[in-house]
Amino acid sequence: MAAYNLHIKRENEILDSEWLAICAQDKTLSVQHVAIAINPQTGEKIEISTPNSCVWTSPASCNKYYFSYFNGRITFGSDEIQVNKAKEIAKLLRAKVVGDEGEEY
Repeated sequence: MAAYNLHIKRENEILDSEWLAICAQDKTLSVQHVAIAINPQTGEKIEISTPNSCVWTSPASCNKYYFSYFNGRITFGSDEIQVNKAKEIAKLLRAKVVGDEGEEY
């Protein structure tokens, strides 16, 4: 079963410079061009290129949520707290939050 993603998008493409400017202005967002994880079995460090992605740290829970920029839109998970943050970001970009099948949130 594939994961279901949500997206911040608009009719005209969101420029990476617009997205990164929002990340720079919001202290709860931090740009992360590389995601790093440790394999729990082997201890091996795994690095994955994530150009123009940002990590949002929720002030309320201190949990981290990922927003990935690709092809003029920003993709993220469907956690309710993250969706609320995405709506704030979408408003700044004059964009909408939509699901994989085009439904608006």
